[in-house]
Amino acid sequence: MIVRKMTALTLIPVLAISLFGCSNNSASSLDSTGTKNPDSAAGTGKISLAKKYDIKWFQWGPRDIQPDDAIIKYLNEKFNVNIKVERILAKEYQKNLELKIAAGDMPDVFRYSLSSGAHIYSQLKEDGFLMNFTEYADKYDLKGLKSYIDRPGTEEFREENGVFQLPSRKASVVPNVMVIRQDWLDQLGLKKPTTMDEFKAVLKAFKDNKMGGANTVPVTFALGYGAFLGLSTGFTGANNWGKVDGKWSYETVMPQYKSFLQFARELYGEGLIDREVFTSNEAQAKSKFITGSAGVIVAPTERYVAIEKDLAESNKNAKLSLLIPMPKGPAGDTGRVDASNTEPIVVIKKDRDEDFLARVAAIIDYTHSEEGIKILNYGIEGVHYKMENGKMVRTALYERDIIPSLGHLTAMTSDYSLAAQDVEGALKENVEYSLKSGIAPPFTALTYGTSKDLVPSIDKKYNEWIINFVTGAKDINANWDQYVKEMNDAGLSKLTAAVEQNTKKWGK
Repeated sequence: MIVRKMTALTLIPVLAISLFGCSNNSASSLDSTGTKNPDSAAGTGKISLAKKYDIKWFQWGPRDIQPDDAIIKYLNEKFNVNIKVERILAKEYQKNLELKIAAGDMPDVFRYSLSSGAHIYSQLKEDGFLMNFTEYADKYDLKGLKSYIDRPGTEEFREENGVFQLPSRKASVVPNVMVIRQDWLDQLGLKKPTTMDEFKAVLKAFKDNKMGGANTVPVTFALGYGAFLGLSTGFTGANNWGKVDGKWSYETVMPQYKSFLQFARELYGEGLIDREVFTSNEAQAKSKFITGSAGVIVAPTERYVAIEKDLAESNKNAKLSLLIPMPKGPAGDTGRVDASNTEPIVVIKKDRDEDFLARVAAIIDYTHSEEGIKILNYGIEGVHYKMENGKMVRTALYERDIIPSLGHLTAMTSDYSLAAQDVEGALKENVEYSLKSGIAPPFTALTYGTSKDLVPSIDKKYNEWIINFVTGAKDINANWDQYVKEMNDAGLSKLTAAVEQNTKKWGK
């Protein structure tokens, strides 16, 4: 499963961030004279800023960083570097990352997907490519990095000989939003759907009445079929793992998942969802909604503001609303929420000199310190916002450099939990509802060793079957038992046994 985490960690309360005026936790390790003191050598507890370096940063996200981005400029000047951020859509990220690695053109800093990219981390670590963050934090007394490494709940990301990956941290709730054309509902005299059956009826009404023209797409999904299949929670009551007869079961082989697939097959077969859901990218899905072809789009919270703005520019008469809560299924709430600790970043050390690596470590230290985290979430005071009567008043540069509910693009490589909940209106209502009712992954004890050995083959088998099931190439009822057998043979039975055994050891 492309978008699902195989390891669920404990949810952690939101980190308390001090005021922007606090001191930089990592300042003691830097040569404050910068280029004025070229004799300050790396490896002596001080990090020289004498030589200017280019740093390649690979990142997924919804939009590019502007050439004169104020935060990148600030980091460049602070650390005497030239950070070059290459941004790509999430759906295309891993393929491009693997191509870069194969070609020997690895970025200096990048993230990997826990659900589908654990093998990348494991192989790079095994081959000695990765920076040991613990080593550099100790060597240069990087307090921000030390504090981040030692946070509770991150034990799964540690190795016996150090820490080679830093999990990003988002709020425990960063839900998708289900955005609907309220004006279409009004024209048809329909109410917002509250159940999956009502949702299907609304989609059918959109299609039958050609609300988006001859090629109406009743619903599309910004992040592709992973978001579509994520609606399964309303049928299974689970997120990744659930209990069947008191034992752990992977959600996609639970009996209730079969019912969900039958529902998904109905939607696809009747033309009620985007027929290109298995192949389209985010830009294509968004285009269908913005141009008026689609009546509903399921998208990450941080995409909503841009969707609303772009649609208003193309159709001033369009009205939007959010389905809060999302339509419920037989098992109840459909909304899924994620664990706090998510896709980690790594730094490539192989074939890089020590002075360069020390500089990168200093930047990572700063972006994981209290001051750096706040800058990445909200921007720079006096540039992206002003404080008036104790409140942040945003400037035009905030709208340009900061992505709503996501922060700066590079915030995803650190802690972006502040931005995730810095929303207003309907988005705030959606977050608050999800805090109470969203289904989070359970606390299951699954090691990365088990994941890297088994997940790729399980994912491959799952994707083969699910596409055939939803498109009708294979009958769900006739082939369900064979599907479950092949999933188990691909490694799921071993993975489930590991979860059962390890989680019992943890007393869960």
